[in-house]
Amino acid sequence: MKLVSKVVLIIGALALLGLSVSPAYGDGVVLVSPSIEKLVPPLAALNLQHHGNSTTEAGGVRWDGSGDVDFGDISAGPHQHTVSLTELGVGQASNLRVLLNINEANGGDKAPITVDSLLLTAYDQAGNTVFTADLINGVPVTLDQFRHGQGANSDFAFGLDEEAAARFQAAMDANSNLRLGLTAALSNVNGGPERFTFGAAAGPVPEPTTIMLLGTGLAGLAGAARRRRRTAKLKSVGEETT
Repeated sequence: MKLVSKVVLIIGALALLGLSVSPAYGDGVVLVSPSIEKLVPPLAALNLQHHGNSTTEAGGVRWDGSGDVDFGDISAGPHQHTVSLTELGVGQASNLRVLLNINEANGGDKAPITVDSLLLTAYDQAGNTVFTADLINGVPVTLDQFRHGQGANSDFAFGLDEEAAARFQAAMDANSNLRLGLTAALSNVNGGPERFTFGAAAGPVPEPTTIMLLGTGLAGLAGAARRRRRTAKLKSVGEETT
């Protein structure tokens, strides 16, 4: 009965924390997690590569109503494309993912790179912008590097937080033939190219505060169970000695 009471108290505490914790998101693009996924060439969106001794790279691709227009530090080859929602097959905005593969020649101990901006834009058939979302609050994201093979697999996945997903869903519902384009800026680069592509996930972007609260609750339950077992063991030892 005592354990049940503790569970109730923990659930109540989680509810209060959930009400008091400020939202972790602020309407935009957010890093979801490291993600090792096979990249699909037809959905390639943007490849960036620095020039000369520069340690930064920036560029993008947009839709002008008749075709794709790329600009900036793009790499050679036909890798810069806007992608239609029909091609992508994403019906829910919360399932959209932007996958990133990092390819840097920094040697064995590869230095992290920083994504200074990552702007997702949706265009209608005429090339008009109907939706945009950048990194939350414009805060750069620093990422460690992995060795998954150049252009073969993604290293990280980005998605839309709840507010941005709601805005994008409204745009999708109004026009299912939108095209998606990307613009990005990265620093601390020393090689490349960095490859962005679009993908889809089975579920919405998880919210860090929710994960934190769930972890806190499970830890509390585990601690209560351990204390209960320890108390029972001590009681049993006491009875045996008497």
